[in-house]
Amino acid sequence: MGRSAPRPGELRELAGSGGAHGGASGAFGRGGRVKLTWKGEALELRPERVLHWPRERTLFLADLHLGKAALFRDRGLAVPDGAEADDLARLRRVAHLTGARRLVILGDLVHGAGGWTPEVVEAFAALGAGQRGSPEQGEAERLRVWLVPGNHDRPDGPPPAELGIERVEEGMRLGPFRLRHADDGTRDGVICGHEHPVVVLRGRGDRLRMPCFVVDERRLLLPAFGTFTGGQRVRRSGGRRIFGVGEGSVLAI
Repeated sequence: MGRSAPRPGELRELAGSGGAHGGASGAFGRGGRVKLTWKGEALELRPERVLHWPRERTLFLADLHLGKAALFRDRGLAVPDGAEADDLARLRRVAHLTGARRLVILGDLVHGAGGWTPEVVEAFAALGAGQRGSPEQGEAERLRVWLVPGNHDRPDGPPPAELGIERVEEGMRLGPFRLRHADDGTRDGVICGHEHPVVVLRGRGDRLRMPCFVVDERRLLLPAFGTFTGGQRVRRSGGRRIFGVGEGSVLAI
């Protein structure tokens, strides 16, 4: 017998690259992702810390906090350089691998006033330029970037116009989903960020913190995309599922 169609709102894990629980094998962008059906749509939780909606060629991500490292260095703190460049390279890679034509950034693209440094503008411009189609493909094939402003974006105002980033209202509907930076606790079908969820795994004398996706019947919470972001611990509870993001794989916890 074939698999029955999911009911509206049903959460169903379909498969991962390494088996029914997401698997631990596979290279970045090829394996280790978890496929699930949520709100009637087939989605992928990917190890690049993005949610992929294949039918709409759309990637959802949140909390890049670009410019945060530079801001901390300006305050005299010893912060390693290069993390943001690595984050944007990861974004370029997953956009290329998935053939995405739309990025939906669910807030905190930059880290407050002054976040749009020349280096950040240049790096983000390169991201857009690297993913545009050829002139023969036309405007319809260009990568579109939507931004739901987060609390750290608002002090800095709109993104630089030359980047072509479209600001959209918090709570906007996209298919069965409602796009928010922070969850308001009442709406259904919410995809959001803001909380920087992490899960803590313990072993014999060892402890590991992993960014994670959190999924229940009402909302889908994304991990922070940025490396230099910190995290808030979450635990499993009734109806809530946690998927940790490891090196090249997403794991059902």
